[in-house]
Amino acid sequence: MNGDEEKNADHSPLDAGVPDDFSTAQSSDAEERRLHLRAFDYWLQLKAEKAFPLFKDLTPDGLAPFKTNTLLLEFTPAGAVVRFAGDDVRRLMEEPIGPGVSLEALPKSAFAGALLGQFETDDGRERAAEFEFAEGSLDCRGIMLPFSRTGDAPHFIMVVVSFRARDAALREVAEESDASELADSLDACERAAGRVAHLDGGGRDSLYQALAAALSLYEEGEKAPDAYSALLKRHKLRVQDRAPFTPVLKLTFGKNYDKTRLTEYASALAFARRHGETPESLVAFLKAQPGGIKGCVKAERMARRGEVGSAAHNRQDEARAHALKAPAADMQALDIDSEFCLVLARRKDGGGLEAIGVAEAGPTTVDTMVRRFKKK
Repeated sequence: MNGDEEKNADHSPLDAGVPDDFSTAQSSDAEERRLHLRAFDYWLQLKAEKAFPLFKDLTPDGLAPFKTNTLLLEFTPAGAVVRFAGDDVRRLMEEPIGPGVSLEALPKSAFAGALLGQFETDDGRERAAEFEFAEGSLDCRGIMLPFSRTGDAPHFIMVVVSFRARDAALREVAEESDASELADSLDACERAAGRVAHLDGGGRDSLYQALAAALSLYEEGEKAPDAYSALLKRHKLRVQDRAPFTPVLKLTFGKNYDKTRLTEYASALAFARRHGETPESLVAFLKAQPGGIKGCVKAERMARRGEVGSAAHNRQDEARAHALKAPAADMQALDIDSEFCLVLARRKDGGGLEAIGVAEAGPTTVDTMVRRFKKK
């Protein structure tokens, strides 16, 4: 933005050198990932190393996943002024809005009033923050993300909100299979996942709480299998024997959440259950694990490799049986090309050891063992 544009922006809130028409963005009906998580990721991408992302970097394509649920506002001396409002937000406002309309000019809109309450302090404008709003039978949750004209101060804010008639979606599930006992657990999962996006408060604790909520829903599903089956069917999810926790994690974080993370979270829950942990003890358990979730993933993989009946376990049993039956080798007859090698030996019945052959090990492994031998 040149100097003239900067001067004009001080006098005309709609002349900030950025577009107001984001209507060309196309939403995808298949996008089921939580809106606030998608918006937060986009905000972080634009922010990079700056204190605030630049409003001029917003694009229709970037807003496409949450365009209908987005409200873009500019902070001006006259108050918070609308720059863009998606179709769903227009309905939520209950009054006609468009570019240039001030939130203060919408006295009948409870949602506009709730937003103004969020902006009363500088802190409410300067950091990514989540909010909840309930009015009558309407339940709203969303995230507010600050943007800047210059990169060093907040001049705009992007509000991404999802809303529904309170308990309406849960009633649909209950009507299908008496799943009302799952309602609280499902709602807790959605709320806990929403808190993960707000990293200002410490992302690890929020993530562990979300995993605890997912485990709680899983256990409720075990108690009410018919209701759980109906819930998964409604969301077009299937259970696989090797990944029992994946469906509840998708219910928690969204179908299109990063698959690698979902796999890690599922392994962490499996490892916790292997140790008898419950939703109430899960957070403390994960905090105590070396390496946190990744440490759990590694430990779970090792445990699975050792499970009786697994392919890896069967291969190991076959190899051990072969090594036990192999004839003893004459050490003097063993021949190697390098200076050192690894020799495989077994315990003799009468005591002592006997060699059965040279282990096929690469030079890197041999060098490592030589270094370890030096430490003894």
